[in-house]
Amino acid sequence: MIIKPITAEIGATVEVAPEAVLADGAAQLLLGALNHYNVLVFPRVNMSDDIFLALTAALGEMHENKVTDDGSAASNKGIFRIALDKDDKTQREFILGNDFWHMDGMSYTDPVKATLLKCESAPKQGGDTGFANLHAAYAALPEERKRRLAGLKVGHCLSSSLRWLYEHPTAEDFARWDAIFPRLEHPLVWAQEGGKAALLIGSTANDIAGMAQDDSRALLDELLEWCTQDRFTYRHKWHDGDLVIFNNPGLLHRSFPYDDAAGRVMHRTTLKGREAITAEAGAFASVKQ
Repeated sequence: MIIKPITAEIGATVEVAPEAVLADGAAQLLLGALNHYNVLVFPRVNMSDDIFLALTAALGEMHENKVTDDGSAASNKGIFRIALDKDDKTQREFILGNDFWHMDGMSYTDPVKATLLKCESAPKQGGDTGFANLHAAYAALPEERKRRLAGLKVGHCLSSSLRWLYEHPTAEDFARWDAIFPRLEHPLVWAQEGGKAALLIGSTANDIAGMAQDDSRALLDELLEWCTQDRFTYRHKWHDGDLVIFNNPGLLHRSFPYDDAAGRVMHRTTLKGREAITAEAGAFASVKQ
């Protein structure tokens, strides 16, 4: 297994035979690399679904795909098949909503640990996936800025993201989204194990608790712009057979727009979170500055 950094701030490529990811010690090595580089890219590894699922199990406990189950052969294996050829409105919204910067699992107190994305059919046009290193972005903030963000709470909900898919979302749309992921409040700064911290922002971030709406939106937009600067990001162009594993608590990610005709088909699994979002007041002092 050969691991090479992509940039100074984010990402590494992994050269390995598909079956070798299941060798003794491979999972531990990959988890260590994932925590260090945040994004692992396996170019054209051409991994079967069986090895893909076995690797997921070796890395941690896989999330069930009840919400994203579309009755496909992949779903029957527990895999989320990401494609725009779906008739169900909510299924399509989940996929189209990925075009906005976000962190997976904001509806949980323990967000998703990692996401594995396998390219079954590369898009003819568009459909790249972007990643932004939240750890590096927070560390680079001026100290005075960090102090001003300390103690703030942010409300996350599904409607904050998906309402932008429609010019005039209906009351029924909001009710449907709130039934899946109603507003849940988190600390704006997540002080994580190992001395790192991440800003819990992105498309599901709806408001800053106790702050006027305009000021709240302005702050969230400003922080998003900061975290998605070129120096903190990596944009992956997909090829058939690629695999990418990303460290969800350390990143924002997004897909870049593509249409139905692009033929983009991905297989996704996610690992259950291993670390709860810590109330900042008790952990912020331990964050390395």
